[in-house]
Amino acid sequence: MNTITATKESERRVRNYGLLIFSIFVIAYFFVYFQRISISVVGSDIEASVGGSAAILSAVYYWTYTAMQIPSGLLADRFGPRKSGFVFLMLASVGSFVTSFGNSFGLMVAGKIMIAAGMAIIYIPLMKLVSVWFRKTDFAVLNGITIAVGNFGAIVAGGPLRMLADAIGWREVFLVLGIVTMCLAALCLLIVRDHPHDKNLPSVEEIGHDLHGEQIIERSDAKIPTLKGLRIVFSGGRAFWTCAIAYFLVYGSIMTFQGTWAVRYFDNVYEFAISASWMVTVMGLGKIISTVFIGILTSRGIIHSKRRIMIFGCLCYTLIWAIIFLFVGKIDSYWFWMLISTMFGLFGGFMSLSFTQVKEWYPIAISGTAVSGMNIFLFLGASVCTTISSAVISVSSQDSFSAMWGLMLIFAVTATVLMYLSKEKKPEDKLLGSELLSETKNSKNP
Repeated sequence: MNTITATKESERRVRNYGLLIFSIFVIAYFFVYFQRISISVVGSDIEASVGGSAAILSAVYYWTYTAMQIPSGLLADRFGPRKSGFVFLMLASVGSFVTSFGNSFGLMVAGKIMIAAGMAIIYIPLMKLVSVWFRKTDFAVLNGITIAVGNFGAIVAGGPLRMLADAIGWREVFLVLGIVTMCLAALCLLIVRDHPHDKNLPSVEEIGHDLHGEQIIERSDAKIPTLKGLRIVFSGGRAFWTCAIAYFLVYGSIMTFQGTWAVRYFDNVYEFAISASWMVTVMGLGKIISTVFIGILTSRGIIHSKRRIMIFGCLCYTLIWAIIFLFVGKIDSYWFWMLISTMFGLFGGFMSLSFTQVKEWYPIAISGTAVSGMNIFLFLGASVCTTISSAVISVSSQDSFSAMWGLMLIFAVTATVLMYLSKEKKPEDKLLGSELLSETKNSKNP
């Protein structure tokens, strides 16, 4: 393996170029959330224009996004974030154009599939790049910033998107999205590099060793065979499965409420004078606050146990669902539900730490696979829950909403129990699959 001697100047250059790459991908991640939430706001416009069902479009998006999670991790580890990011951002761009110009519900579905498949290959390569270009202590705060930017996309896809669609039309919105996404794909190809060595710069571990006297435990350019990486991730026991299933339940309930039904629920049950799309906006705002705040506290070592803070977040999230379920149609106050919606997003954001907790158990060589392993359960949860919701809420009545919110409350309680049973890595614990790094190194150096 090649090594490059680090200097103070090269350390600065690695940091600055890493931030440039991070900025390109995190801007793309803004549109991941924007596209994901947009159906809850412009879905009725699409129905009026071409027929069909917005709930079907939402379910198609989540099922496609879910199906692409394992491939996205494998592509990020095998071909690198640069190539995979470029190809799939171009796919999302084409999907946006199809949505903009499509004149049938079938084309809407096809466009949504392409958008979902393309946007699915953003978060995993981004986390792979963070693992390679930044120190481990930066992961929590950069992941928090990423989730926050994504949720800002969700905010813009609430009230502001409604205003934009009313002003220029929903088709024109998707036309602009297609152009912007194509520009991001070009930036990905021209600027993004998979590893500091690709810019003739030292790796993060070489900088730590040469300038700060840190021992090199694992190399960011190490490789583990794809199938072995998958086996390592999915044999993680309590280190992986408790967090994965808990986030399945939490994220599924978030996307059922925030991403699919919240606007229709508040409009149909309460008929507030102010648009309920602003409820979706404050949910995203609450999640931004929690993900950034928790990420900063974790990176600075103020939060010592990610598991405990997530248990607390799940308990509060369960309480919010209990309020939503118990008071269906009973409190006719717009500002009360604005507060509850904000708290919904705030405590739902605590589970973003599960990515950091799970990732710490695995080598950098399979960090993309590990994160994609988690991500597949997030969006499997969204897919399953939105599909169930379209059956339960076949008619937008108070009783059908109440039944669905009761199920989501059960999911939240179960997630809390699973987080209590989860296993957090301690400094003395070995990385899962670390023995394969030694085997790979020995096979290359007989």
